[in-house]
Amino acid sequence: MTGRISDYLTGKWLADLSTCWVALHTDNPDIAGAYASEVFGGGYGRQIGQFSFPDSRATWNTNAISFAGLPAVTLTHLCGWDSTVNGNLLWSIALDTPIRVIAGRGVSWAPETFAISLD
Repeated sequence: MTGRISDYLTGKWLADLSTCWVALHTDNPDIAGAYASEVFGGGYGRQIGQFSFPDSRATWNTNAISFAGLPAVTLTHLCGWDSTVNGNLLWSIALDTPIRVIAGRGVSWAPETFAISLD
């Protein structure tokens, strides 16, 4: 048997993500561990993420998300957290291609660059 979550409930869940803290990760947090895979050092810190009202079972980032002064690192995942430090992992997105960052540089994503969806 298979089931389906209603559009109504999906929308409620996604609406809970309207604001969260976006983090950078160097490995899949579900396998490597959420805290163990998060970037640390340099000027790194989680950044506030704002997300759209859910539409078609998805929500998009509505603000630019920028990280500056990073250590030398290869990024593989973007993740959402419910706190600026520690907290609970809410979601993760595997990057299509890992991003190599040179020490002291940064990365950024424009509004409407990535989505979180429930299919």
